[in-house]
Amino acid sequence: MNKEQYEAVCHKDGPLLILAGAGSGKTRVITYRIAHLISKYGVKPENILAVTFTNKAAAEMKSRIRGVIGRVADKLTMSTFHSLGCRIMRANAERLGYTKDFSIYAEDDRERLLKECMHQAKVSEKEMKPYDIIRRFGDIKNRLLTPEQYEAQASSYEERVTASIYTIYEARLKKNNAVDFDDLISKPIELLRNNPDILDAYREKFKYILIDEYQDINHSQYVLISMLAEKYKNLCVVGDDDQSIYRIRGADITNILNFEQDYRNARVIRLEQNYRSTKTVLKAAHAVIKNNEGRKGKELWTENPEGEKITFYYVDDAVMESECVINQVFKLLQTTDYKLKDMAVFYRTNAQSRVVEDRFRRAGVRYKLVGGVSFYSRLEIKDILAYLRVVANPQDVMSFKRIINVPPRGIGDTTVDKLEEYAFKNSLNFIESLDKSEAMDNLKPQVKSTLKAMHDFITGLHAQKDTMPLKKIVEKLLAGTGYLEYWENDPSPQAKDRVDNVKEFVSAIAEFEEQNKEAKLSDYLNQVALMTTTDELDESQDAVTLMTIHAAKGLEFDVVFITGMDEGVFPHKNCVEEPGGIEEERRLAYVGITRARKKLYLFSAVSRMQYGTRKIGAISRFVNEIPGELIEYKGRLPLNKVQDKYINYTTKTQQQASPSSVEYADEAPAEATDYSGEEQPAGFTQGQKVKHKIMGRGKVLNTEAYGDDVRVTVVFEKHGKKVLSAKHAGLEKI
Repeated sequence: MNKEQYEAVCHKDGPLLILAGAGSGKTRVITYRIAHLISKYGVKPENILAVTFTNKAAAEMKSRIRGVIGRVADKLTMSTFHSLGCRIMRANAERLGYTKDFSIYAEDDRERLLKECMHQAKVSEKEMKPYDIIRRFGDIKNRLLTPEQYEAQASSYEERVTASIYTIYEARLKKNNAVDFDDLISKPIELLRNNPDILDAYREKFKYILIDEYQDINHSQYVLISMLAEKYKNLCVVGDDDQSIYRIRGADITNILNFEQDYRNARVIRLEQNYRSTKTVLKAAHAVIKNNEGRKGKELWTENPEGEKITFYYVDDAVMESECVINQVFKLLQTTDYKLKDMAVFYRTNAQSRVVEDRFRRAGVRYKLVGGVSFYSRLEIKDILAYLRVVANPQDVMSFKRIINVPPRGIGDTTVDKLEEYAFKNSLNFIESLDKSEAMDNLKPQVKSTLKAMHDFITGLHAQKDTMPLKKIVEKLLAGTGYLEYWENDPSPQAKDRVDNVKEFVSAIAEFEEQNKEAKLSDYLNQVALMTTTDELDESQDAVTLMTIHAAKGLEFDVVFITGMDEGVFPHKNCVEEPGGIEEERRLAYVGITRARKKLYLFSAVSRMQYGTRKIGAISRFVNEIPGELIEYKGRLPLNKVQDKYINYTTKTQQQASPSSVEYADEAPAEATDYSGEEQPAGFTQGQKVKHKIMGRGKVLNTEAYGDDVRVTVVFEKHGKKVLSAKHAGLEKI
């Protein structure tokens, strides 16, 4: 280990902040720190809590620790925040008014319940969008507000409407013996606040706490950890303020920036040596991130080779962008030892993947899409999971409604409404109304018989759920409901795939059972409910990975392609005007750049099709922040089609190149135009020499009107190409 890593590993008691830059070996440090606490300092593994953000990372870290200190590592608690919250809730469910088999509603379950609550509150989807309300709910729970507290402070019309729906939503969740994802943090906090005996027990249990990716925690996660660490203050947090990119999920970067204020005697260790990337990649990343003001301040360095220059393609549109990506993939396969799995294509939003996917499919190149429809999001798998949730928790009305007529049993929405009404009037749970349906005069005899049979089947399985093997439960479920047979007899083209997926599900649960001998049905449902998109990523598959930069956090590849480096795309237009929005987008660019080990490609387009309209764009400011000497320019030259006047910021070979020799996706470059003598906005002329008080001397490449200002593109002798404001930059003509 290097000196800083060693110091972090050997620190024992008291708060510790490890500022770990990208690729600086933080996972190794956490692994050996935990191993050192156990083997050197005699800390019991059951007194250690380590929290990270994905199940995949938690499993890998535990595996590494086991490799160092053996099976004793199995006694420590290594989990995600939501898994930790779920574990605390399951162990103390009765204190919160739930049973231990409560359901965890995923996004689609949550949305279906919300729409029912909106209907009950007489709020139409035209008046308020469900997505916006769910986002508001997440914010309310992150702020740890009860329905009564939120209603008391609601001032605007939207807030008052949200409060009325929120009250109904929370009551329905409780009646269904169900929680949503946000509850997995807020409910344990409620439990610990109201039950000092339980809080003290957990403080004694978790005397040493380690938190990974601390820059990404939100307010409620911060409160939970602060409560647990309050007694012993043996809190070690690892993070990088330059990689805080989840503000959209409520992440608060001030948690890591203010750690030393929260813990006055905290020790701070910076890990700045990078073991992942080339010097060129790190120089580019630092050139971008140093423009942020809200950061601790550090600069990564490496003993790795200088590496290849960053290749920047400026092309006509998104189609040509994807053509360039695929051409480079083929070229790398033919001329290097890189495999498909060594490469990744990143984009700012999921919608950008369509063009790239289309080109990969046509070229016959294998790819895996992260963030697309996962195995557990497919219709048939969601059906089976709904059945299993009902078996585990018969009070789960939303899951019941999903499967009550799957396969078709002649039970329509009208029957369901009658059952709900009957249950409400007679103070019954939904499943109890199925059992009592014989007393309902407004149902046909055949329907009553079907409902009674379904009640008996589900309750029978529920009674055996903790004693029957998991695979046997699924097999009995499929046989008793006729679900597999239903798809085997279905004539649709998708039926065969659905049958295969159902059989694969049986294999998956059997595999889970082999690996977790004492596991119960609720344990399996927990794992699936808490799974993230990166948890399903198969890194052994030889295929190019396609994903958003947000999803790429924590991963690394030899070759990275970042598409859509345009103003309005990346940085995203919605973030430009938000307070702190540009700094968050710049951190996202930093994350994308530092995923590359050896080779980085950046792409920008003259125009893109957005919402059916072709829009002209500008090269992303993040590209312009990278020094020109680190970049090899290809494609259309980003100089207003000027190809015989650009000179300074390209390589000598490119300066001497004829237009036909410039690589441009197998097409000839645009016709050159001479603008050198034409007066440009703000009085600057193309080719004119200028001086800046910080950047020094440079030459004007281009000017562009921008509202009541003018953007001036200048190539500086020492700082490369920059885009500046004519109004505010203080450029002087020479």
